[in-house]
Order: sequence, then structure tokens, then C-alpha cells
Amino acid sequence: MFFNPGGPGEDGLATNLSLFIAFAGSNPDNPQGAQQLRLLDEYDMVGFSPRGTGASTQLHCATNEHARFVEVSASGWDTPANIANTHYNGSKTAEACLKNPITPFINSEATARDMDLLRGLLGDQKLNYVGYSYGTWLGAWYAALFPEKVGRMVLDSSTDFSSSMENILTSQGPARQRLLNDVMAPYAARHPDYFQLGASEALVRAITPGLSPQVQNVLGMKLSGLGYQRKDADQYLFAVSAAQGLDTVLKSLPDPSDEDALEEAIGEHVFDASSRSRNAIIRDIAEELALIYLARLNPTSTSIILGASEAVLTAVHCNDTAATTDLTTWASIVRNLAPKAPMFFSGLLNMHSCAFWGGPRVSKPEVAALKPLDLLFVQSQYDSATYTEGANNFFAQLPAARRVYVSGDFQHGLYPYSDSCVDPRVTSYLLGESFTQREAVCEGHPFTQDAAKSSVVQQGLPQATASAPEPASSASQVYKDPQKARELIEEFKRGIPPPSLRR
Repeated sequence: MFFNPGGPGEDGLATNLSLFIAFAGSNPDNPQGAQQLRLLDEYDMVGFSPRGTGASTQLHCATNEHARFVEVSASGWDTPANIANTHYNGSKTAEACLKNPITPFINSEATARDMDLLRGLLGDQKLNYVGYSYGTWLGAWYAALFPEKVGRMVLDSSTDFSSSMENILTSQGPARQRLLNDVMAPYAARHPDYFQLGASEALVRAITPGLSPQVQNVLGMKLSGLGYQRKDADQYLFAVSAAQGLDTVLKSLPDPSDEDALEEAIGEHVFDASSRSRNAIIRDIAEELALIYLARLNPTSTSIILGASEAVLTAVHCNDTAATTDLTTWASIVRNLAPKAPMFFSGLLNMHSCAFWGGPRVSKPEVAALKPLDLLFVQSQYDSATYTEGANNFFAQLPAARRVYVSGDFQHGLYPYSDSCVDPRVTSYLLGESFTQREAVCEGHPFTQDAAKSSVVQQGLPQATASAPEPASSASQVYKDPQKARELIEEFKRGIPPPSLRR
């Protein structure tokens, strides 16, 4: 069973090792635990370094040309000079990558054929595969090339393979904005005493538009990174609180660029008067945001150098599918997105190389070959990396496919979900036992404070003494050591990156 953790640009050689160790610690006396042990009996878990990454020949792009500063705030990006700087950086990045002779061969077509070579070398008649994020794009590409060689294939947190890389990337900003407005703001409003951000969704939503443009952008960078793992929901809202405090501090200083004065003021500012521990956590995040803020005020000029991860990400994006090459049209696309996602659109300004690439190097196969295949999709309702509407569109085109859908969650990379709804279905599918319905809907795990509040109500405990309960899966029964299993699964999921924009 092959694994790909996504990217593109992520090394998958050893990512699945922690998942193997977690499943090896399953409890054989529990039906779900026994099922996971059976999975390990029937499959070898195979990781590999895709072209350009890890132990494969690594792709690097470099030039002595220096990147020009690009203003990325919603209020300042749209000027002729700034747009010209984005064009310059994009053209020089493309030029640097295209000078590397292996760049044209770093694409999903070639990697899919590499996977088929590996399948043959291992002696399997069919490819069994679990792909996450971009790994779903890669898996779909393989299935379209070799439909007769597809065994069990799980596409977790799916991209829309019927679309283009550019459309997938431009959908991320609105998806991230929806996560903030429709998931995080209600969560904060349900626990106003804990998060101190307001007792109504409207009050919470009003915070970020009231921040200064530069603080908005710095916060957007932080929230983008915290918007993929459910366990980071509290940290996400702490970051909003930190940005709110940082903005207040900056407005109080005669010279906001004075690093020493800013550091002192952050140290003196009270971010959460009701909790010393939360105040310390939020202050740490504010200090982190302040460093990014200061770096934006005093930019340094550096050569354009892309390491293997960024270089492969760029090459696959530009080699796989066509991009907008008309620069006026490109600026209009960004101009249309900026008001819809003012904190989350700016990554597009740093991902403009494909306009200068000269077009894709391969031709994406048609979706039609996938229609008879018994594929399994896994998707959360509010995924902010692989836009759920795109995943829905792709799934709707495949009548023989099935899906496990998790409502109320935004987790990117779901399996294993440590529950009694998602995990048994996915594991059964991998063992050749497809469930009958077209789609199974599973309820998402509660966020930490929701779970704690539920525990208070159920147990009649004072809230200060309550803690989040175990997930609904009864992990203590599924795994011999549930804490160790949880840590291993979290380690595995940290290796699942979104198909992100460079920021």
C-alpha cells in the first residue's frame, strides 16, 4: 500500500512510519483494533520520495537576481509598481527553475509512471494507494493513466482533478475566509469567557476587519498555517487575540518601527486578564507576529533561491496544467479575490511563476477513465486547503466512487480520525470490504472547549476542573496505549502539508 502525503514537494519516504507504529499498537481484543492489525498483516506500507524530493535527485532553483519587495496587504498591493514587482519575481523564479535540466520532468505524469514502475518492481498486479491533499491529484492522475491497475485507492482531502492547479490555489483564500467566519467565529462566541473575543459571532467577525492592513496580513499568514488541524483551533483563536493586542500596542507607539519599544510594550500589554497561562501563550504569539511585522517594514533584498520543496511545488504547478499568462487578466483575478479574502489572498502575489513558464509540459488525462472505479474519498466539511466545493465537484463526476464525509470539521488529512465512524469504513475498504451506500456522513469531533463544556454538563463538574474527553472512538480500547497512539497519529498528520501558496 503506497502512501503520498501531498505537497507537491513533500518527501513521503518515511511519513507513514509513525502510522505503522500507531496501528501496530492496536488492541487485538477490540474489533477496530483487530481490524487495524489485520491491515498491517495484509499490506506492507510503502513510502517513497517523489521526483525532486528527499532521497530522489532533488530539484533546486536559484539565481543571483534579487527578489523585489512586494506589498501584500489588501490596501497596498494594487499599484502598478507593486504588480510590476510581482511580475519580475515570477519571471525570474521561472527563469531560475527552467535553467535546471530536470525541471521539465518534475510533474505528476512522470511521478505517476514512477509509481507504476515501483508497483511492478514490488510484484503487485494492482496499485493500492492512500493519498492526501496533492496526493489525491497524483492518485487520480495514476488512475486515469492506468485504470486497469488500480486496486484500493483512498483519496483523502481531495483536490478537484477535473480542474486546474491554478483554480485549486485561487480557491484557498475564500476557503480560509469561510473557516474564520463560519467555524472559528462561532467557536469563539460559544466560549466568550475563555477566548475573550466577544459573546456573539458578529463581534468576533468584526475584529479582523478592524485591524490595520499590515497586521491583518501578518495574522493571515499565521492563521493559514493553523487552519489545517482541528487540534489547533484554540491556537487559531489565540492568534486572533494576539493580533488584536499587537494592533493596539502598535497604535500606542510614536514609532511602530522601534523594535525595542515594541518589544517592551508587548511585554507590558495584558492580552487576557482572566488567565495568566493564556496571557503568556497569547503574548508569545504576539511577539512572533511582531517579528514578521517588523521584517515587512524593513525588507531585505535576497537572491531568489528555492529549496527542493518549493522548487518541486513550483515545477509541478506549472508543468501539470495551464495557467493565466495574460498579466492584466491575472491582476484582475487577484483584484476579484482580495475583497473576498482580505487576509488570505496575498499568497497569489508570490506564486506567479507559471505565467512565465511557457505552458505545461504534460497533458492531464481525462476524468472519464475514473468513472467505473471503486475509489474512496474522505473529506471534511470546512477543509480550507482543498476547497470542499472542488472535492464535491470531482466526487459527483465519479458514479462508482464512495465517500466518507465528516461534518462540522476542517481537518485536512482525516484518516485515521480516531473514531468509530471514519476509521472502520476506510480500513474495511482497504481490506476489500466496500460499504454499500454512496456516502457515509460522520459527525466531526468537538473542538477542545466544546468537549470540555460537554464534560462539565455531563459530569456536573466545575468548569475549571474539566478537561476534553477522549474522542468518541474509545481510543483507550482501540489502542493499548492511547496517548502514544495519539502522538504518533499527530506526527503522521504533521507530514501532510496543504497544496499551499508560497508566502
